Amino acid sequence: MDKRQDPQRVLFQAVILIVFSVLLLIVLAACQGDFNPDSLEPTTSISTRVTDTPAALIATAFAPTTQKPTPSPDVECRSAGGTVLSESLFSEQLGEELRFQVYLPPCYEEDVEIYYPVTYLLHGLSYAEDQWLRLGVAEQMDALIAEGRIAPFIIVLPGESRFQLPPHSAFPDALGEELIPWVDQHYRTLPEKPYRVIAGLSRGAAWAVHIGFLNPQLFSRVGAHSLPLFSSDSSKLNTWLAEIPVEELPWFFIDIGRTDPERWSAQDFADRLNTHHIPHTWYLFNDGHTETYWSSHLKLYLHWYALDW
Repeated sequence: MDKRQDPQRVLFQAVILIVFSVLLLIVLAACQGDFNPDSLEPTTSISTRVTDTPAALIATAFAPTTQKPTPSPDVECRSAGGTVLSESLFSEQLGEELRFQVYLPPCYEEDVEIYYPVTYLLHGLSYAEDQWLRLGVAEQMDALIAEGRIAPFIIVLPGESRFQLPPHSAFPDALGEELIPWVDQHYRTLPEKPYRVIAGLSRGAAWAVHIGFLNPQLFSRVGAHSLPLFSSDSSKLNTWLAEIPVEELPWFFIDIGRTDPERWSAQDFADRLNTHHIPHTWYLFNDGHTETYWSSHLKLYLHWYALDW
């Protein structure tokens, strides 16, 4: 029996192999832009773009390598969790009381020689200063601190009552000129820029970006979660980016859901930061403009706020 292969059969097999290889390359190329990176660990650099990474994996990647301040060895006070206080001050800028909540980490009363970083978290439109608490921020802080995953820090939750738009709102002036000095005076804070962060949800994200550009000397990082950039800020953005030295700007974190109606506002902001080579981190996740979305990403946010603390 002749064991030599039929030339036509060999040619046919070669053609099939080539076609299959080309199709495989096309499929891989098409998937790259919308890949679901279940095993991808995010990096933090200029225009980091991570899509649909599981929150638990992100939290692991953002675990700090050092912890300052060091949690108290007092197991009893650590297990008791943090404390949430309701505060207010009369704001000359607003002409009324500025209400806010303060989360103090576990053992704050016991560790009287320790001073803490501070994160200011701003709520969304039509909500109040308790929104972040309803989302579970205090419980998440307690758990992450108890596990040694983040350094303890203070959280301040200001309430916005009038919901005016810039430049007609005095809210940013009240925060920068009155609230922050009051907090630094009444609590054991580390009052330097490297230990102060501002972040917000939705409208709060717009305020965080606005205040971050107006006061780059105050904040080391700005978290913009589900950002609808104020229209007046959109027209000023290029001027801010051109006039403020890159090394003086805070590090921006932008995240949003695919079905969020504000997605393209957030995308445009990230793109313009990228054009000007401004360090920032960008995440595009699934889901929309909902409290479920924000609650599910709390661990990621808290890790990022405390990244080098």
